[in-house]
Amino acid sequence: MKLPQIIGLMGAFSSLALASGLNTNTNQSAAYLRNVARYATTEADAPYYNPAGTAFMTDGFHISLNSQAFWQSRNTYTESPLFGGEKKFRGKAQIPAMPSAMVTWHRGNLALSGYFGITGGGGALNYKDGFPSFDVAVAQIPGMLTQNGLETTDYDADISLTGTSYIFGFALGASYRIVDFASIYLGARFNYAYNHYEGELKNIKVNPKNEILGLDGSMVEAASTFNNIADYLAGKAGEAAGAAEQYAAAAEKYAAAGDKASAAQSKAAAEQYGAQAEELMIKSKTLEAVAAQVSDKELDVEQTGYGITPIAALAINYKRLSFGLRFEYNTSIEMENDTKVNQVGIDNYNDGVKSDNDVPASIYAGLTYSLLDNLRLSLGYGHWFDSKANLPGKQEKYADDTDEFLYGVEVDFLTRWTLSGGVQVTRYNLSDEYLSEMSIILDNTTFGFGLAFRATDWLKFNLGYFHSLYKDWEEDVEYGKNTYKRESRGVGVGIDLDI
Repeated sequence: MKLPQIIGLMGAFSSLALASGLNTNTNQSAAYLRNVARYATTEADAPYYNPAGTAFMTDGFHISLNSQAFWQSRNTYTESPLFGGEKKFRGKAQIPAMPSAMVTWHRGNLALSGYFGITGGGGALNYKDGFPSFDVAVAQIPGMLTQNGLETTDYDADISLTGTSYIFGFALGASYRIVDFASIYLGARFNYAYNHYEGELKNIKVNPKNEILGLDGSMVEAASTFNNIADYLAGKAGEAAGAAEQYAAAAEKYAAAGDKASAAQSKAAAEQYGAQAEELMIKSKTLEAVAAQVSDKELDVEQTGYGITPIAALAINYKRLSFGLRFEYNTSIEMENDTKVNQVGIDNYNDGVKSDNDVPASIYAGLTYSLLDNLRLSLGYGHWFDSKANLPGKQEKYADDTDEFLYGVEVDFLTRWTLSGGVQVTRYNLSDEYLSEMSIILDNTTFGFGLAFRATDWLKFNLGYFHSLYKDWEEDVEYGKNTYKRESRGVGVGIDLDI
């Protein structure tokens, strides 16, 4: 049973990314929720999705203000004889507000643009019941005690873990229309990354039964009980060692007196008591070690880091066709620990320790075509070079690149209204070694739809709904089988201003 090592896996928390890449959020506007295929847009959220496309806007300021809310679940269903069947471990994340702001100033062939958003992570993921591996380690205690002659049938523990992850992005850049139908963009994004891990393993209890030790099968605190038993065994070991010394001394006297039979008998008794003392002391030390492992543990670590992402883009706007292409370079981020408490004995969580947390390089392409004046079809593709980045825990060894496919449609009606919908298909291409109970990153298909209402020539409202369906994943583990399930849904509202 290796409770400290198990707790040390806390850092394997996967990103809380809500859409697309392992460490990237592409849901940066309410308009995206209602139509995910926006990589060719020239509307107010273009500074993020199609920055080169800002060169095709009209002169003046264009502003997009947005807020989104998300609800996620990441559950593990464990089948194990240790639990007497199936047990559910719930992980929940609620993000009440995820703001973003995008601004463009356009004049002639030039556009200056910028945006702020939560480009990675986005909130806190709470495992109130811990993980299967946490619980399994505790669930093994009754069997271990029973095998060692201390009948035990039940256990209890307070286990919790909360992980918070954000990457705040601030971007600035300029686009220029080099010919009537094409423009280019150069810019950069400053990324500030923040993680916070809080974990507790407390109040482990068991129900041992032993009349000699005064245990009647009631639930008792494991650590103090094991220490008490260890002290009792150490006392008995001392008594046996004392008896061994007495018999050894007696054997020497009998030998000196020439009483070989009594000397042999005393010597055998000395060896017997000596062996008993050694065995009792080993059991005492073992129980002391187990008591240390099942004593209360706490972890409280904050991690911070930053990096800069160079961005280059190209846009084409020809008659009814719009095309956008954007490339973001790999962002090297090194996180540094600010440790408040580390009682788990894992050096990786010591204060000042540094670790990698890159945002992988990515490329995005989008195409929008107006079939009619009021009907538009859109396609998009995104690719993340995960295997080339330095991910936490060297996880890039187990990651191939992520692919994303997007489809969208919009129709204008009643002059000022727009109805839209889209589908996003994300394939992470991860090996089984990457996935775990603490890294539930699953292939998914997302559906988004919503409305836009242009109240005036300069004011538009956006409302979108976003629902992701994930493919379940099963894993055979040494204690049984885990089935991992995820679900995510969200809503977004936004205001676009053209001044």
